[in-house]
Amino acid sequence: MSVDYAELNQLPSRITINGKRHYNTPFYTGPAPSVTTILSETASEANKKKLEMWSKNNPGVKEAAAERGTFIHSCMENYCKGAPVEVPEDYQPYWQGMPKILDQFEEILWAETPLLEKHQFALSEDGVGRVWGKDHEDRAWAGSPDLIGVVNNKLTLADLKTSVKPYSRNWPKDLEKGSPEWRDLLGGHMKFKKTLKQLAAYDLAIEQTLGMKVQQAAILVSTPIRTQIFKISRKFLDSLREDWFKIVKEYYQQIENQVMHDPDLI
Repeated sequence: MSVDYAELNQLPSRITINGKRHYNTPFYTGPAPSVTTILSETASEANKKKLEMWSKNNPGVKEAAAERGTFIHSCMENYCKGAPVEVPEDYQPYWQGMPKILDQFEEILWAETPLLEKHQFALSEDGVGRVWGKDHEDRAWAGSPDLIGVVNNKLTLADLKTSVKPYSRNWPKDLEKGSPEWRDLLGGHMKFKKTLKQLAAYDLAIEQTLGMKVQQAAILVSTPIRTQIFKISRKFLDSLREDWFKIVKEYYQQIENQVMHDPDLI
C-alpha cells in the first residue's frame, strides 16, 4: 500500500492519548505509542513505585533534569547542523565534553531530524523527525532518534543522555551492597540497560523506515563529572531485538487487558 507522506506530515507528529505520547505514522493500526511510553508502561510495579516515591521526595528535580536534557539535545542538534551553540553557565559542565565526541562523526545523516533529502518524508510539518517500526503482529512503536552518522566509516546510531552521575555498563558486584558508591553505580547500570532497549527500538525502526541498517551504536552520556561513550556492536544490537519484541508484546497485552476491564464500556 502506497503512503501519502505529504498528507501524513500535515498531521501533528506527536499526540497524547490517555496521557501518553504517541506518534502519527503510516500504519493502518493508527497512532503508535512512543518508545518511552512503552518502556514506562512495561516497567515493573516496584520500579514505578520507586520512581513515584523519589519524585515526591525530590520535588522539581525531575522537571529540572528534563529541561536540562532538552537543552543539551538542542545544543547537540545545532552543533551537528553548524548552527550557533550558546550554553549558559549552569549547563556548561554538561556540554563541555560533547563537541570533541561529536567531531568524531565524519558525516551526519540525522540530528533530531533528517538531514538528507531522501529522508525528509520522516519529518513532519511541526518540525519533528521520527521513525516507526512494527513486529510481525503489526504491533507498532515510533520514536525520534538523536543522532545517525558515520564514525570510522561505520553507520552509527547514537543516543544522548544527560545525567548528574555517570552510567555504568557493569553491575556493581565488587562494591559493598547498599553503600553510596554501590547505589550510584547500580543507578547508572539500570539507566544503561534502559537505553539499550531504546537503541534496539530505534535500530529496528530505522531499518523499517529509512531502509538502512546501522553498523554499530553508541550511548553518549553527558555528566558534570565526565562525558562517557559506550560503544554497542552490531552483533549485540541483534541480540537485543527479541527482548524488544517481548516488551512491545507485553505493552499491547496490557492495553488489551485495560480495554477488557474498562468499567465505562457497555
